[in-house]
Amino acid sequence: MKTIKTNKIRKTTSFLMFLFLIFSCVQDGDFEAPNVEVKEPDVTVNSDISAVKSALIQEFLSSGDLTYTFFDDEDAATPPTIIEGYVVSSDAAGNFFKTLIIQDKPENPTAGIEITLNNSNFSSTFEVGRKVYVKLDGLTVSYDDGESDDFINPTNDVPGKYVLGVLDGNSLVDIPSTAIKNHIFRSSSVEEIIPTKVSVTICGQVITDNNINTLVKLESAQFASTELGKTFAGESIDEFDGFRALYECETAGQLFLQTSTFTSFKSNIIPDGNGEITFVLSKDFRSEFLVAILNKPSDINFINTSRCGVTELNCGLTSQKGPNSIFSDDFETQIRNSPITGNGWTNFIQEGSVTWEAFTSSSSNSSLGVSARIGSNGSNDKCSISWLITPVIDLNANNGVTIKFQTSNSFADNSKMELLYSVDWDGTENGIESATWITVSAAYITKDSDSFTTWFDSGLIDLSCGSKENSYFAFKYTGSGSSAFDGTYELDNIEINAN
Repeated sequence: MKTIKTNKIRKTTSFLMFLFLIFSCVQDGDFEAPNVEVKEPDVTVNSDISAVKSALIQEFLSSGDLTYTFFDDEDAATPPTIIEGYVVSSDAAGNFFKTLIIQDKPENPTAGIEITLNNSNFSSTFEVGRKVYVKLDGLTVSYDDGESDDFINPTNDVPGKYVLGVLDGNSLVDIPSTAIKNHIFRSSSVEEIIPTKVSVTICGQVITDNNINTLVKLESAQFASTELGKTFAGESIDEFDGFRALYECETAGQLFLQTSTFTSFKSNIIPDGNGEITFVLSKDFRSEFLVAILNKPSDINFINTSRCGVTELNCGLTSQKGPNSIFSDDFETQIRNSPITGNGWTNFIQEGSVTWEAFTSSSSNSSLGVSARIGSNGSNDKCSISWLITPVIDLNANNGVTIKFQTSNSFADNSKMELLYSVDWDGTENGIESATWITVSAAYITKDSDSFTTWFDSGLIDLSCGSKENSYFAFKYTGSGSSAFDGTYELDNIEINAN
């Protein structure tokens, strides 16, 4: 022990002598804080983000190409093309990677664009609100709206995403790390970014596509009840990104929150309640559907502990099915490829052109004989909403009522099917939209991540906590003709029983 203590003393003494020698050689002024002042770059802005988009649209209309490369005058005979913008993305939490997103104004922007860079850790130099200048010469802008290759079109009404990078063959790739300093210049100006209030329609489309690649805000939103208890992106099924359904309270519109599995908050539990959420509006990896991407989890401000919008019935599941059948249908009497009729069903199209119809699968692995099916693929509908409603169920005269059914999908995409019930619908088609419909949240309905050759049981759902008045049960489909929302659902073997 004595030897160890002596060695410690010797090491400490030597270290102090070393520090003394270092400090004795330093003049008084040598420990001033480093100069971190950002000098305004000597550039002239002569274009804007909207013009970048217009250049690609012009190229598409003349040649059909979905990329446009800005001319690089190596002899400097003409001045470079320079745009300016304000940073709205941050990679501090790891939710953005090798990506810088800028919009044209700090408030009420009219355009935004994604810049892909072969570097990371921008948050210290390109923080949110920092004004930047981008030299376009030699860069390429690309466009994708998620449609199939033959139908991608920057002039259609499908919102798409514009990205700046460099062209490598036919592919857009990151701007090389050594070239970033030649294209991205940091201004001395840092502004507060005021998020734009947006709204989402019931079919999941944002009202204006000018909001893509900008900082936006939903003023009253909440996560779907089926998402509660989950992490942002830490579930076993989350690969690269986690997607969690957000609903806007005022419109019941849906938008997906996309969170990287590499972000620092991926294992945080998503919040309950409702309130504001601020995010960068973008599109998923394949540009098929719109997504919300957080800079940090504190951008969710759900100050209201109660949930808004759709009322939910959640009596839970039960193992006791009563012996008395109140209603059932396996659709075997329906005419194939024709609308579902008879047996008291109301088959109603609220929006679009698609209807619930009888269907038989050609696959022996997935066929249950004749089933009910709905899907908006190829419909060209901007919005598809269709209902299949049971005849009235007299809950006053029955106890221990339960419901169960089976569902399957042929790629659900981001369309959705819900089980709802109402005690105030008057039984007429005109009264469907004005009636109060309550979500039966305990029912399991197949998801896009499920195998499309498998039928899934809803579970035996207890309805005892619902109203004892006469009720109707509805299977509601919401989708559109867009490839991101054109999923197909199948429904079969519906049973409503009582004691």
